[in-house]
Amino acid sequence: MKLLEPGEELDGFVIEECLHSGGMAHIYRVHYSDGRRDPGFPMVMKVPRMTPGDGAENIVSFEVEHQIMQVLTGSHVPRFVAAGDLTNVPYLVMEYVHGHTLDHWLEQHEPCSIETIAQLGAAMAHAVHSLHKQNAVHLDLKPANVLIRPAGSVVLLDFGLSCHAHYPDLLAEQLRKAVGSPTWISPEQVVGVRGDPRSDIFALGVMLYELATGETPFGTPQTDGGLRQRLWMDPRPPRMLRPEIGRASCRERV
Repeated sequence: MKLLEPGEELDGFVIEECLHSGGMAHIYRVHYSDGRRDPGFPMVMKVPRMTPGDGAENIVSFEVEHQIMQVLTGSHVPRFVAAGDLTNVPYLVMEYVHGHTLDHWLEQHEPCSIETIAQLGAAMAHAVHSLHKQNAVHLDLKPANVLIRPAGSVVLLDFGLSCHAHYPDLLAEQLRKAVGSPTWISPEQVVGVRGDPRSDIFALGVMLYELATGETPFGTPQTDGGLRQRLWMDPRPPRMLRPEIGRASCRERV
């Protein structure tokens, strides 16, 4: 699908600049075209990539995100506005949340203090808990999908691989392989089990390990065998990589 140009109109929305162009989707700033006031917050439009070379997971992921975002509420997810039809131009319009992703944050900071790790970890845990209370599991938590607001709270992004207890799991029905990001994917997902909230807790632990050490506990595996190593292999304790992370410090913050 071609990039939309600034000034184009689509279903009552005017396209502004492209904020992100990734492997799965393009994201644009948008506003209403008919003079209506925006819904009290700035908006973005997410348009999935659907070219002949893209896999079926792009289409299925769009359908999953469309389904789930309409029922999620609270300050830890972007607010849903509208969606386009697959037969015309598929898109999702949602709240544009100000802040920086954890990915960007990691690029800008040295390994952070224990206090900062605890603050970020608590903020991420609150966001994940809010999602789980709504019977949803994210299943693709990683630094690029964790947005940190200026005040320190966390918003979770990109629900294309998620599942909800009250809706059919379209990815489980359509795809027969492990789906997730190799660095952060949980052992359950590696063996094809979806919907377990502990998968998000595992991914949260991987991100905390990276915050603490500057490394990831299982590297960046490229093969099925590499992915499966996390089923039996323990990562090095963080204090082996950063001695000031001691047992006493960890106990004080549990």
